[in-house]
This record gives sequence, C-alpha cells and structure tokens, in this order.
Amino acid sequence: MKVNVKIDPALEAERADFFLQAMTPKISRITKELLSDQPVLWCMQDQNIVPVKFEQICLLAADNGQLRVVTTAGDEYKYRGSLRQVLELLPHEFIEASRNAIINYHAIDHLEIAATGGIDAILVTKERVQISRRKLKNLKERLGL
Repeated sequence: MKVNVKIDPALEAERADFFLQAMTPKISRITKELLSDQPVLWCMQDQNIVPVKFEQICLLAADNGQLRVVTTAGDEYKYRGSLRQVLELLPHEFIEASRNAIINYHAIDHLEIAATGGIDAILVTKERVQISRRKLKNLKERLGL
C-alpha cells in the first residue's frame, strides 16, 4: 500500500482520503480511530465516576457482569457495559485476548509459553492474561511476530 502524508498548518479542517480496492478490518479500525473523539472511558471507582485515559488502560476483563478496568499504575475501576461495546470505543492499541479480556499491547511486559502450549501475556502490572488460541494470530500480527 502506498501512503502519502501532507502537512499544511494553514489547512482549515483536517481530512483523510482513502483510495481502496476493498474495505479491510485494518482500514476499518483506522477509520474508527480517526473518527473517535473520546480519549477517555468513564469508569466507577467507589462512588465516583471518573475519566480514565485510554493510554493508561492496560486491561479490561469481564467480572460478574461488569468490566474490571486496570491501569498501568495498578489502579482498578469498574465499567458497566460489555467487552463488545467497549471494543468499539477503544483505539487500535487494544487487542482481544479472549472472550473475557482485552489488553493494551503497549502494556505487555513479556509473553510466556505455558506448559499446556498456550501463551500468557504478562502485563506491566504483573497481571497474567491467557491469550486464547483464536486470538493469538491477531496478537502476533500486531506485535510483528
């Protein structure tokens, strides 16, 4: 794919034009990210509703009908909604690890091969997230493996 970027400080409004033979999942994600203007996820902590910046989030995990949101600083929040709903809001840095978890691949400290042959992502917070076999290909693509 050929990519051209032109920077013009005098431009009144930014725009992106794509000339494609077909829509791909990658282009769809990029388009979604370009159109997103919400850089935060509004979460619950105790009795407060607080904004959590996307770049601070390292893990979203399903937990008893809510989502547990873990930040790179180790803070935990709750979010009311499903993983499917949240995945639509999140930028490109987030990957489905399994049906129950989404991780920020920038927050991966390292990967471990388990005795069963599966792969676990160890996050910077020392959280261990098992990568499902069905989601492994996508993770490898994002990491360039």
